[in-house]
Amino acid sequence: MKMKTYLKSIWFHYLGNKQDRTALFNVASLVINAVTGIGKLILGIYLLSGWFITNAVYYLILCVAKSQVLHKYTVIKRMDSPEERYRLELTVYKRGGLFLCLLGVSYSMVCLRMYLIGDAFIYEGNIVYIVSTVAFTKLVFAVYGTWANRHLHNPIISTLKMINFTDAMVSIVVTQATLLTMQGSPLALKTSSLFGMGCSVLFCLMGVWMMFHKKKETSTDPNQSPGTEC
Repeated sequence: MKMKTYLKSIWFHYLGNKQDRTALFNVASLVINAVTGIGKLILGIYLLSGWFITNAVYYLILCVAKSQVLHKYTVIKRMDSPEERYRLELTVYKRGGLFLCLLGVSYSMVCLRMYLIGDAFIYEGNIVYIVSTVAFTKLVFAVYGTWANRHLHNPIISTLKMINFTDAMVSIVVTQATLLTMQGSPLALKTSSLFGMGCSVLFCLMGVWMMFHKKKETSTDPNQSPGTEC
């Protein structure tokens, strides 16, 4: 009985609200992206592959963006002043827009290289199904996270949702290229790179909108913590 009470107290302390759960999920996602980015960078240097190196740059920018948002989230939770909290949240939101633009530019370089040179790593065998599953899982979680947290009007959470959407769309582009290549499509890389460049433009537009959008959704109730808005 004591153990049950103890576990329950831990749950409510760390995961008692949706924003904390969202942040914890993004920590796990950050670790996966970091491993992916470092792994691709090592492979790129070892194999002298521009494809892996440009992909690694995208993933490392993604990790930096997500890590700075999560770090500021922990800082904001300890702040007492709602006005100061909101100002920092808005700063993180606008900075997230800048990172989204950087992600769009870096991924457009990946797609441009794929379009002009045809330089891409295509997965084969059972790995294809793993890659497809991961891509669609990311997309499902991104859509579900946006829907489930639609009432959480917090600039920090909104920034994380934008970054997760970007990550999911990039995974879909990779999956498209892999599946079309498996089917023997002669235009697999061309069409996938064009789709990717279209996504890159969307990322940049989202980033610009975030940088210039005056978000006024965070509660200024002094009795409400940043993790309890709903």
